[in-house]
This record gives sequence, C-alpha cells and structure tokens, in this order.
Amino acid sequence: MDPGTKPLNDVQFFLVVRFWIAPGGEAQVMRWLQAGHLAEVLRQPGFRWARRLRIAEPDATGWSAHAIIYGIDSRASYEKYMANQALHARFAREREPFATKLRIERFAGDVDLAL
Repeated sequence: MDPGTKPLNDVQFFLVVRFWIAPGGEAQVMRWLQAGHLAEVLRQPGFRWARRLRIAEPDATGWSAHAIIYGIDSRASYEKYMANQALHARFAREREPFATKLRIERFAGDVDLAL
C-alpha cells in the first residue's frame, strides 16, 4: 500500500464535505483549503486522514463539484469537532471573501466494513 494512503478500517466514523465552486472561484477556494484549512481540521482530536476528490460532473449551473472525505476515529470525536463553535465561526469568517462562489453540504456516519 502507498504510504500516503490509509485504509478505511483504521477509522470508525467519517465526515464528507461536498462542495460546489462557481466558475472563476476555484483557485481562491483551493488556495484557502491548501493554505491551512485542511491541516487545521486534521489537527482536531480523532481526525486521522482526509482525501480531496473532484467529482467528474459539474452541477446543472456549471459549478464544479468536489468532496473531502475525513476519516475519524469515533463518533465522539466527530461530535466534539462539530460542537466547537469558535472553530466553525472562524472557518465561516475565512470563507466570507468567496462565500458567493461556494456552496457546502456535509454528511457523516459510521464506517460499515461488512458491506
């Protein structure tokens, strides 16, 4: 296995952040992600790894589609992260310069290796 990859069986929970970027906004959003946002999330207790994906099809309005999958050690770590209001308020402030160029949705759940 590539040393940069992590198997799903090292985590019990996941968070998927799916997002769409308006035409012309991709460089700004990706710069924000790479300049520290991803690293900040991965510093949170229980967050083990992240994978960024570019979804092949844009949405109906031409916005590019992306996702980030985070592997988390437990539901408790996820709940603690989601309850951190100060952290999420800071992330919202950081997104303000490109808020009209970004749509986000999140979903989370248990990893089921029996499938």
